[in-house]
Amino acid sequence: MAKMNRFETALGFTRLGIALVRGLSVVLLCSGSNAAAQSAAEFYEDHPLTLLVGSAPGGVTDTSARIIASYLEEYIPGQPTVIVQNMPGGGSVTMANHLYRSVARDGSVLGYSLPAVVLAQLMEPNRAKYDGRELSWIGSAITAANSITVLVDSPATTVADARETEIIIGATGRGSLLYQLPAIARELLDLRLRIITGYQGSAEIALAMERGEVHGQASGMDYWSLSRPDWLAQKRLSHLLYIGPEDERTDGAPHLGDLVSTPQDKALVALLEIGPNMGWPLFGPPDVPPDRLAALRQAFDDVMSDEGFSEAILDAMRAPLRPTTGAELTAIATSALDTPDAVVSEAKELLGL
Repeated sequence: MAKMNRFETALGFTRLGIALVRGLSVVLLCSGSNAAAQSAAEFYEDHPLTLLVGSAPGGVTDTSARIIASYLEEYIPGQPTVIVQNMPGGGSVTMANHLYRSVARDGSVLGYSLPAVVLAQLMEPNRAKYDGRELSWIGSAITAANSITVLVDSPATTVADARETEIIIGATGRGSLLYQLPAIARELLDLRLRIITGYQGSAEIALAMERGEVHGQASGMDYWSLSRPDWLAQKRLSHLLYIGPEDERTDGAPHLGDLVSTPQDKALVALLEIGPNMGWPLFGPPDVPPDRLAALRQAFDDVMSDEGFSEAILDAMRAPLRPTTGAELTAIATSALDTPDAVVSEAKELLGL
């Protein structure tokens, strides 16, 4: 056989390379087509589901996330293993940024956050690098009021008292509702609230209340049910006012929105209520395939209807189940992110953000 010259050899390798690329392209196209053609059940049979929790272990967020994860394994088609991973930082902003920008958008990774994740986008857009309009909202199991709460032996235990007598409120940082609720209430109602920041969270503030360093805090009612149920049972707490959904645990305290009259003031209250009204949301990144999102939403709704789940939440958190659907969360997030710039700007000015 005659030897091939360099051109013929190169040409041969070129043709071979083209054939290999074409063959690989066909394989990839077929693989992509097969993945796209998979039903939700087929997908989740082959893929575990990772649930990123935007808080440290322990507390309301982590506890409720792990209960939800254990029940989702049963109700998601294909019954995937659900792996819970904690990703704390920035009031769940670190986790939401990661979910929005870095994870696969195939429904294999979900997030579970603190209630203020959408409010953070409005108030601190330089930090919150996600768009709540694009997230794939699945549902929320728990919504709860946030109340300005003090010990019953505090110098002031009502709004009227707090207009005349100073009380000290413990808080974390300015980006938290623990600070924002008393700060806005102070400005709108002319209350004599001195806010001390720098605490690590509600638990540390509760210890400060016991030591007499502060009189109270603006935590969610579920915190008291989970961590200090004896204080609720023994009526050791007095609630000045609340925001969010009606909650029998506030003992008839007035809603902040009912204590203000101007449209601008009511809009500021509505801004603060974004988190309490959303509760602790479960969501995916943008562009989760519609059939998988529908399956995840249906599985979540099925979990909410499971009597064992509601009992587990009540036993572990001493809190009633107040579910919100994925469609409802989508509507809340969309409406919240349409808040006029003037309202957001005034809130930032009042809060020093």
